[in-house]
Amino acid sequence: MASIVSERYALSLYEVAKEANKAEELMNELNAVCDIFSQNPDLMKILKTPSIQLAEKKSTLSAVFEGRIDPYLLNFLMLITEKCRISLVFEMAESYKQQYYFEEGICEVTAITAVPMDDDLTEKLKNKMCAVIGKKVVLKTIVDESILGGIVIKVDNKQIDTSVKTRLSELAQQLTHIIA
Repeated sequence: MASIVSERYALSLYEVAKEANKAEELMNELNAVCDIFSQNPDLMKILKTPSIQLAEKKSTLSAVFEGRIDPYLLNFLMLITEKCRISLVFEMAESYKQQYYFEEGICEVTAITAVPMDDDLTEKLKNKMCAVIGKKVVLKTIVDESILGGIVIKVDNKQIDTSVKTRLSELAQQLTHIIA
């Protein structure tokens, strides 16, 4: 769960991006920046280290991101570095995404299957979920061989589990109750 500080920074960036008609673009770029920070922990370490001067941190951000991301986002990264909030950038990205999804009427759905779904099936599931939920759907697919077969769908705080693993478990419980 994001902190109030993260939510406020994210909302501020979102409002600026929305005003500039770049809300989706900045969300994608912010996620890409978070990926870069995840893949390069030393970069984040430099930005968080108090003994490194702010000018050097800003120079590092410019060297890595200038010309590659929107100037609004670069300024945002400079600001949160200056305010010693760069470590919250992952929470801020999540809060930004939640705000964007809320305002655009988008719902994130996760589908877990034992084997990868082909593009046709993925599209059918996405369309079905759009019809059921009544919102645009962003479908994330995850492969988990331990469910054996079927599908587990997660929407918000709800889960629909039609996996073979769950069905077998339920059957085993029923048999245990019958025998006992």
